[in-house]
Amino acid sequence: MLQRTIRLLLALALAATVFAAQLAPAAALWTPMTPVSSTWQVNDQLIIPSVPNNELLAGTGPWHGVVQIANASSFAVAVDIAKADGTPITTVNLPGNGSTALAAAALFGTNPGGGLLLFGREVGACASQAVQQYTVTRQAPANSADTITLTVPGGVNVTNVSVSQGSTWYQSPADYTWSQVGTTLNINWAPLGAEPAINSTYQVIVAYDFPCRPARLSAAVKLVAPAPSTNGRTSNSHLMVSGYSGLSQQQGLGSDLAVPIAQANYNGWKTVIHITNFGGGPCAATALFYQHPSGAQTHLLSQSIAAGATWNLDLQAAGLPTGWLGTARIQGPGCFLAASVDRVKPTQPWGTPVNMALTNVALPVTSLSPTVYIPLVFQAYFDWNTGIAVTNVGGGPANVTINYYSTTGSLLATKNLTVPGNSMDFDYLTGSGGQLAQAVLTSSAPIIVSVDAVKYTGGGQDVGQALTSMGINDPVSAPVLRVPLYQKQGVSGNDNSGVQIFNISATTPATVTVDFFDAAGTAQPPSPLTLAGIAPRGAVTVYAPNYGALPNNFQGQVRVSQAPGSGQVVAITNNVNYDVQNDGSAAFNVATADRALRVDYGPGPGFKNGVHTFLVAQTVDENGVQMSAQQLIVIGPGLTINGGPSPQIVNTSMFGIATVEIWGANATAPVTVCWDLNSDTVCQATEPQVTQTMSWTP
Repeated sequence: MLQRTIRLLLALALAATVFAAQLAPAAALWTPMTPVSSTWQVNDQLIIPSVPNNELLAGTGPWHGVVQIANASSFAVAVDIAKADGTPITTVNLPGNGSTALAAAALFGTNPGGGLLLFGREVGACASQAVQQYTVTRQAPANSADTITLTVPGGVNVTNVSVSQGSTWYQSPADYTWSQVGTTLNINWAPLGAEPAINSTYQVIVAYDFPCRPARLSAAVKLVAPAPSTNGRTSNSHLMVSGYSGLSQQQGLGSDLAVPIAQANYNGWKTVIHITNFGGGPCAATALFYQHPSGAQTHLLSQSIAAGATWNLDLQAAGLPTGWLGTARIQGPGCFLAASVDRVKPTQPWGTPVNMALTNVALPVTSLSPTVYIPLVFQAYFDWNTGIAVTNVGGGPANVTINYYSTTGSLLATKNLTVPGNSMDFDYLTGSGGQLAQAVLTSSAPIIVSVDAVKYTGGGQDVGQALTSMGINDPVSAPVLRVPLYQKQGVSGNDNSGVQIFNISATTPATVTVDFFDAAGTAQPPSPLTLAGIAPRGAVTVYAPNYGALPNNFQGQVRVSQAPGSGQVVAITNNVNYDVQNDGSAAFNVATADRALRVDYGPGPGFKNGVHTFLVAQTVDENGVQMSAQQLIVIGPGLTINGGPSPQIVNTSMFGIATVEIWGANATAPVTVCWDLNSDTVCQATEPQVTQTMSWTP
């Protein structure tokens, strides 16, 4: 179980109160993915495939990265930042709804950049481990009490205690009683039942009433060249800007990744794929290249990537011929890989504009779907135009239909593509000019989509802009969207952000509330901004300069919450600064947030016959707020659950917590906790659930 394993390894002090972002040494090591202990993309662990630190990219640069981390929780969190192999870098503390920007130089020093792991955890009066085991030495005399110093902050209460020695399980209150005074737990052997021998050791398993809630995080990586940026602001000292969003481990890590588009000096565009090994050992990685339009494999490149290392694969330097265009698959059986994809245009065959940059991410093939949503495309909109690259990851041809919609939801145009297996094809928005639009793609096979927007014409400094985003794969059900980086122009720079919100429902209008939080976590006007009546398949833009009440120089996060019964929304955010000498534009996919089920299991394996242990289940909403009176189903074949047979129904307390006692006898069994959302006492495959195998052996 990944989250519990990480918390065991992150032996970090808890801070009682955090008012602002601050850096401190971290002590964290990461263990690659094992059975999970939370579901629904809790996002308390994020991955960032690659951050450059004063490095050249296809002959351009040097490039520098800035990582913007946003806390979407209403409570203070600590974010442990580590290299891709788990080597600790630092810890940053964020107040509720707060955010911070960290430059690559502050993370990597003078060393090259690389991949990052971000681990979020609540700080304050909470237990970092919901279930703990202590080994206690029985003190003389008989019938006296032993004491345990609890490794939790004051104010955290013990709810359950189980005591055992070898195969013997002691009963309370016949053999012992327990009491808590502050952070001291007393095991009192005054009752006249059995007790361990003097000076022998025994085990005490303890469950707590308030485990730390999962931190709700999002992150964006802003890339700038050639001058560094300390805070993600850009200026006329920069030539190029790009960026992408951090991913949850469930979204980004895999052993088979699809690259949406790759170019080897194709019309001046050059590609570098950054492939990072997030596993605990070396990975034998292979990059397979499939050429447009046939999908034929033309090249195969291999590299052993050490744990935590990045394979910076420059296509042209690796031997792909000039003019090559296509897609790629990155494979490493048994590996935990993630990749970002930079495309730069340092020169152009027919002259200016030059120095344009785009950044995509590769996605696990298993995460792709046949339905993809695109929140924003341009067609001759202030000289912006959009091209959509559709990659078919299957072996057979894919029939793809693209429906374009106006911001009022009317159908503008329909385009059909037949994309050969392992190939890709393009489309450009058709219809009348000078407009924004959205698109829905439906395919007969899973696809990955890159959405490129360029501005080759116009006047002045704004010519030569480029930005890209990833098409959003179905299913989408999250009622909250998180925008980690949102900026407004001011004396510190003319960076401006816009969020394009797309109602993907075909039948139901959408109503959303938009909140703007500064770096300290304080809501800023026009919060709360309500946008009602977004038409089915329609869209609305939240553009920073349009809101005079929003303070100048604003930099923070934005959260978009849809009203109950509203149409489902998705979004991307654009970030533009025309002061940048050439390309000052970037786009970021917007993280989604849903409710989260988290389960902490008691220590194991190797439980002794007849020993009780505990699991603690926790339910929180989209912003990390506990959800009380939620019905859970606990299933453990052949086990005793809360004194009765499996399965058992339990409900979360007013704190959103349920502590469950599990008792096994010479058994090994999977223990599943299912959030029974519809309260029908049946665990459906669509309902969030967590399973961990537990063992009781003699």
